Amino acid sequence: MVSMKSLKDLQKTVNQGLALIKQDEDLIEGVVYASSNHRTVGRICYTRHIPSNGLQEPKSDEDFGVSVEIWFEKSGKKLLGFGQEPNDLSANAIKRAFEKAKRDAVEDPDFTGFSKKEEFLKKYQVKQGYHDRKLMSMDYKKEARLLAEMSWNTIRGAIDALAAMNHEPSTMSFILSGDNFLIRERMCVGSTNGIFDTDETTVVLSFLTAMIEDKNAKGSAWKASAKLNAKDPYNVGKETTKAAIKQIGGTRVKTGKYTVIFGPQAVTELFGLLLNHLNLSMIDFGASIYLGKYGQLIASPLLNLYDDATLKGGAGTKRITCEGKPTERTDLIKNGKLVGYLSDTKIRNKMLAKKDESRTKIGADPNKIPDAIAPKNGYRFSRGGGRIASSGVGISATNLVIDSSKPILNNQLLKTVGNGLYIGRLWYTYPVGGYSSGIISGTAIADNFVIKDGKFDRSILPNTLRLEDNIGEMMKNIIAIGRDRVQTILWASDEITHAPLVAIKNVNLKEISKVKL
Repeated sequence: MVSMKSLKDLQKTVNQGLALIKQDEDLIEGVVYASSNHRTVGRICYTRHIPSNGLQEPKSDEDFGVSVEIWFEKSGKKLLGFGQEPNDLSANAIKRAFEKAKRDAVEDPDFTGFSKKEEFLKKYQVKQGYHDRKLMSMDYKKEARLLAEMSWNTIRGAIDALAAMNHEPSTMSFILSGDNFLIRERMCVGSTNGIFDTDETTVVLSFLTAMIEDKNAKGSAWKASAKLNAKDPYNVGKETTKAAIKQIGGTRVKTGKYTVIFGPQAVTELFGLLLNHLNLSMIDFGASIYLGKYGQLIASPLLNLYDDATLKGGAGTKRITCEGKPTERTDLIKNGKLVGYLSDTKIRNKMLAKKDESRTKIGADPNKIPDAIAPKNGYRFSRGGGRIASSGVGISATNLVIDSSKPILNNQLLKTVGNGLYIGRLWYTYPVGGYSSGIISGTAIADNFVIKDGKFDRSILPNTLRLEDNIGEMMKNIIAIGRDRVQTILWASDEITHAPLVAIKNVNLKEISKVKL
């Protein structure tokens, strides 16, 4: 049966690569990285009122390959090069990748070296074998059958929820769409600085939308986990349909400023945008709203925000980074204060080397806050899943956790708001004014309600309300954070957000005008 490249295959390639680059007399330091990733998706498109396939044919794609990064000196110049070869792990592939790295090398005066093993002060917090071993070793035929079963169970859950409606008409225009994803990742990294390690990961994802088209109602649900659970697909399908049913009979909301409870998916959208401003490379580039604000109060004192790749049971959990560093927790905001950044080795070293310039950008001497800029987030993520050799190291979150020192139960949070709005799902949320302005916009497309006297009142019609506000000011206006968190993912995002309900005051919302035909 066909299966992914094994860890032994990847280790062999990396060992051969290290042996090759060490022979180069110009070499200062080098890194060899090999990976194998497999993604399978079951695309659901079920319609009750017209003929449909229900489940589109499960589709998959995979990648494997090797990359070589080298730092070497030639003719008095220090050059940095990257080369990669896809779909090949042979000795010839390594040689071609090395030749590309030499050929395309450029001067980078800010580069001072790759990650070093002696810098790894903390031991491994995540043990090997934390992934779903059954899924990782599954052949492709069994995986296709599994995904088909998951997807039909999702549809079955949706139909059962629909059938439970009182007087549910057989002609109801019901649509269920979305995806079930299975992602498997294997990687091996080695360097001339003494690093040699491997990691393998499984991620199981579902995100669904249900529409009752003739009622102008839309609901959604999602699930993210590191391991398979047979009950999850059915429950997600059921939850999605129930959410859509609750949206029947929606109303419009006028333009104005409201106290808003954001649901987990909407919170994931908002904090995904915020995360860009807590990336050390964005600080260096000058595009963050938090330039020079290290140690300052940048959000409500209720807010704690951190990334934790060691989180037990987290869908984003990893054992090592793609630089080979044992994973750790990265504190970003603590009691509203900016206390750290997402970072990798390259940008951390640049900040340390340019101390005076960095002091202005960060707001503190980088040499005095080593843990705040420590390279804990160097990954080679690809859009849609995978730790891919064809990409250089970038800065990414894994398990982004939104927390509070004073979390409250969801029913208490509703009472705290009293009268306001609930926005469950935002779509196409982006920085309309450019990153450095902090101004964002997004459309409330599903799972939205008017809150009256601390309870959900009427639902809000989908696609009739737009958020237009400043993400920095919104963080300052947080008035309550829920205790319960949901592992949530946005399509093609890298991180898994562990999102609670978050209540924010003075949120600027605009009614979207009716279209006149």
